[in-house]
Amino acid sequence: MAVSTKSLLMAGSAAALLLVASGPAFAQSADSQSATPPQDASSVDDIVVTARRRSETLISVPVVVNVVTAETLERNRADDLSRIGELTPTVVVGAYKSNGGGSIAIRGISSPANQTGFEQAVSVAIDGVQTSDGRITQMGFFDLQQVEVLKGPQALFFGKNSPAGVISIKSADPTDEFEAGFRAGYEFEGDEATIDGYVSGPLAEGLNARLALRYRNLDGWLTNTAQPIANPFYTVASGAPIGAATLPGVSDSRPGDEEILGRLTLTAEIAPTITGRLKLFMGHNEDAGPGVATQNIGSCSGGSNPRVYGIADPFADCVADNRTTSGDLPDAIARTMRGYRGNNRAYGELDVFTGVLDFDWALTDALNLSSTTGYNSTQYEFLSGLDQTTYSQLAFYNRQTNQEISQEFRLTSDYAGPLNFMLGAFYQVTDLFTTNDTKLRDSNYQAASGRFSTYEDYAKQSGETQSVFGQLVYDLTDTIEIAGGVRWTREQKDFAKRNLYGIGTFATQNTTYAGSSNVGEIQGRFEDENISPEATITWRPDSNHTVFLAYKTGYKSGGFGLTSPFQTTTVIGDIDFSPESASGFEAGAKGIFADGRIRANVAAFAYRFEDLQVNTYDPSRIAYTINNAGEVQQRGVEADGTWQATDALQLRGAIAYVDAQFKDFVGQCYSYAFPTGTVRATAVAPANCSFVNATALTLQQDFEGRAPARAPQWSGSAGFTYETQIAGFGVALTGDGFYSDSYYASETMAPATLQEAFWRYNAGVTVTSPDGRYSAQLIGRNLSDENYILYAADRTGGASVPGAIGEQRGVIARGREVALQFSAKF
Repeated sequence: MAVSTKSLLMAGSAAALLLVASGPAFAQSADSQSATPPQDASSVDDIVVTARRRSETLISVPVVVNVVTAETLERNRADDLSRIGELTPTVVVGAYKSNGGGSIAIRGISSPANQTGFEQAVSVAIDGVQTSDGRITQMGFFDLQQVEVLKGPQALFFGKNSPAGVISIKSADPTDEFEAGFRAGYEFEGDEATIDGYVSGPLAEGLNARLALRYRNLDGWLTNTAQPIANPFYTVASGAPIGAATLPGVSDSRPGDEEILGRLTLTAEIAPTITGRLKLFMGHNEDAGPGVATQNIGSCSGGSNPRVYGIADPFADCVADNRTTSGDLPDAIARTMRGYRGNNRAYGELDVFTGVLDFDWALTDALNLSSTTGYNSTQYEFLSGLDQTTYSQLAFYNRQTNQEISQEFRLTSDYAGPLNFMLGAFYQVTDLFTTNDTKLRDSNYQAASGRFSTYEDYAKQSGETQSVFGQLVYDLTDTIEIAGGVRWTREQKDFAKRNLYGIGTFATQNTTYAGSSNVGEIQGRFEDENISPEATITWRPDSNHTVFLAYKTGYKSGGFGLTSPFQTTTVIGDIDFSPESASGFEAGAKGIFADGRIRANVAAFAYRFEDLQVNTYDPSRIAYTINNAGEVQQRGVEADGTWQATDALQLRGAIAYVDAQFKDFVGQCYSYAFPTGTVRATAVAPANCSFVNATALTLQQDFEGRAPARAPQWSGSAGFTYETQIAGFGVALTGDGFYSDSYYASETMAPATLQEAFWRYNAGVTVTSPDGRYSAQLIGRNLSDENYILYAADRTGGASVPGAIGEQRGVIARGREVALQFSAKF
């Protein structure tokens, strides 16, 4: 990163600090400043946040939180978690699709996406119901009221799986009067058509409803370069059908997807003191399979083309761009695998259902009881090649389902006296299931069974969680508040996995595993208890300024990895992993200044994350290595602000500096192939790696002092909105720039996964009719056309060139987008 850029970012941070520190309220008594400054049409309105299930203004809440409004989401076409994450510094979201489904990082803390069973370190709360399933990164979002990104551990209010933070998504509620609207758009680079609409209003006295629907069809922003070619892995001697001798390339060179989303919301006044809300969401998405969602990145081992098992693919490259390579299977192979649908095309199908039932009961004027019942269900099913080459030697059918049912009660007081409280209880049951029919290479054909697959497995995990939590809030003075709370959590998970079919070391049907009650099945149980305390002291000299200091802790579940291939040599220690924990301090200051024209926030934080869960693929064992890192120390500062410079011009900016470092962690090296005949005495380890001992060629890597994956040190944004009128029509011009420092996208920090620092730019123009009912928008996203890496991992079959680092697969961000949108309200 250039020194001048760093200086600019530091200057922005210092300016935000100065804004807060120089507020007149901090130099005068609370009584003299208790009134809210007059705000005119040019003022910056404060925002109400509800993520903690209480209405708090953005200025008053003693938490570091970034709010993305509906207007911001619309002008940036932010309709999934990856796009939403782009709008907030330190947030990196990658939809991996296979295995764990995706990865979400805040301030450099995340969990890998290539292991089913890992829960994310960032919880996503959808209308108050949480999920830590990485599959949520694949789902689209629409008709939102706002998104709130809470940073740092959030265990007290959100429970487990939130040590890095929470992304709270709030959809729009019904209106008291009839209202309807629709929006249609077309993005030219990817040929993406979108249309959505809603109808909202009263159904009867005290009963309101909102129905929202969305349809999206993307022809594709990627080009699949796979071409027909003779199958170099076909062997006549195996008895394999002649139809497997030629690889077909790909039937659709533009992999896209199609999505249908719908949400029904009902709100009701059940009694004068009781209100209820029901939200039902369904989503269905069809894509071209997870194989095209990632691509070869970095240097190709041994040439300009990627290799699988040592054979180069002449149609593929190793560049992070708008090209990917994933060949369809020959029909003669596809029809022997589970999930075959009558043709050899790769496919993926995602179904999501979310239900939320809320009740609020005002027991007295000062005592409120709330109930939240939640249900989340995701199922992703696919048949696809997954080695990112024309050959698709690694290919498998997978069906994964995840169901979560939860119930929470909260009792909250609002007494006139100095002492108030919140008490809560939470219960959740989960069921996770996955099955795979996996082909590792076509030469493994078995004439006796007529199968190309190496193994077929199933794995299941059931879980149960109980939590009790509470907080006491005491007003020490009229302006100083102290709060302390704690959450107790108990978890239990039961795991079982078996191979239904296998060859070689995967023929496990008659293997007896230690601690298992069934032959051919490995079983495990995870049990844990956690206590997560939190304490905050808050000073609010007036309604427009807040300063706070907090001690916070977090907890992330342990459990089992369901993705690892299951072999006769597998032991439960290869599969299980321990919980993570987080603890530390955060201090922040927030303020509204200049008669409401300026809003500024700044925070500093210092946290320690212990036993960070890490997972890497070991191609030599055809297995995943699952373990816990010793510790990550995190230090940093964030600042953001908005300035209504004139009636027409608004300026905004944000900056974050995060220094996260591993301590006491020696983990796995990235994949590397030693030349045939190499002996330990003369072997040389690749960069940053060393040998485990003096006799074996097994590599390790010391991560001491290095940043975790997806942890940019500097990140920030700057933008403006200019609004005016021309001939009675409203015209708004917007522009935003987003900066990210460099980071490694993979847990192994393979050289090819280094994402260099980059800028992205969004811009747009909106024209609105004089009555405000109609509008047209021209929106540009990522105008700098940056295909940056969101997530990466070792690629199966890529460690086959002697003396070369194994090739990598990566999730790449979509490039430039130019879209035209029209909307109307009635």
